Amino acid sequence: MTIAYYIEQNHKQVEVPQEILYYCDYYTLDSNREDLRYLDCVYMNMGYYGNDSKTLKKMRDEFFSKPLPVFE
Repeated sequence: MTIAYYIEQNHKQVEVPQEILYYCDYYTLDSNREDLRYLDCVYMNMGYYGNDSKTLKKMRDEFFSKPLPVFE
């Protein structure tokens, strides 16, 4: 079961897609979901910083297509 995660954009609650949450969970490994680094990752991948959404999607797809190690 997944828990919905919301961020605020223009004084409205916006649900973050699970794909972005999984990516940011892995990318910001040691931060919790309230840390600025995690929120920055979420906002960037939601496209709120003016980044191209197609490029961000391609970046996440490439990330998830590689096998992730169980042990490092």
